[in-house]
Amino acid sequence: MELKTAILVDGSYFVNRTNYFKRKYFSEQGDLTALHYIGILQGIIRRHLSSEGAKNHSQYYLYRTFYYDSPPLDLRIHKPFCEEGETNKRIQDFSTLPENRCRKELLKGLQTQRKVALRLGTIKHQKKWKLKDRTVQDLLKGELSIDELGNSNFYFDSQQKGVDIKLGLDIATLAYEKLVDQIILIAGDSDFVSAAKLARMKGIDFVLDSLRGNIDPSLNEHIDGLNSFDLVSIISKVIGSQPDVKPTWWDDVKPENSVTKPNKKRIG
Repeated sequence: MELKTAILVDGSYFVNRTNYFKRKYFSEQGDLTALHYIGILQGIIRRHLSSEGAKNHSQYYLYRTFYYDSPPLDLRIHKPFCEEGETNKRIQDFSTLPENRCRKELLKGLQTQRKVALRLGTIKHQKKWKLKDRTVQDLLKGELSIDELGNSNFYFDSQQKGVDIKLGLDIATLAYEKLVDQIILIAGDSDFVSAAKLARMKGIDFVLDSLRGNIDPSLNEHIDGLNSFDLVSIISKVIGSQPDVKPTWWDDVKPENSVTKPNKKRIG
């Protein structure tokens, strides 16, 4: 039996979970590049479509991968405080931050992938810096005084807009038009519950991949399955290196020494 499958990816969640595993198991390796992230995403998709991911002897055919994210923040703004010994506040240029440059290259690279559709939202902000949660806690405990505050105690407040609604609309369209037999959602929060209910009512097999992140146990009643793969071995193959800290369940995996460049024939 062949199941036409759509894979929906919460881009921010995917990047954050990948970075978590990178920090934990590959801390001595260099930073991940846009090509690495694309290779890791391809590895996850291949696992879902392979016999390893198949259930009941079904064969999966990729309808399309939908990737939801917002372009990184592109803004120049003064920091909250002057640096020690300086009289003028420094300017923070978010477009030059390595993580934002990598995120921009990632989105550009995904545009060249076969059967990948980008669904981009926007970044909304009010040009405000806010205290970090840990800083607030330290202030309340008396472990930090207001006079000791510095730029490192603040973060720039910004939010993605339009991403969740695009994801929900795509699930509804896939379900009502009966374009697929199965939806695999790579995400970690409960915002998708209503859309998942709709898809299941229309007979769609709805599977969640939380990338081994913790989810609310109550979500199990709103999905048809929870399926995550070994992201450590996928990262290892993509970057061509064994983990610095091996998990207790780790079996040595022969690394692949090259990363596939973005092209229109890689996925599908």
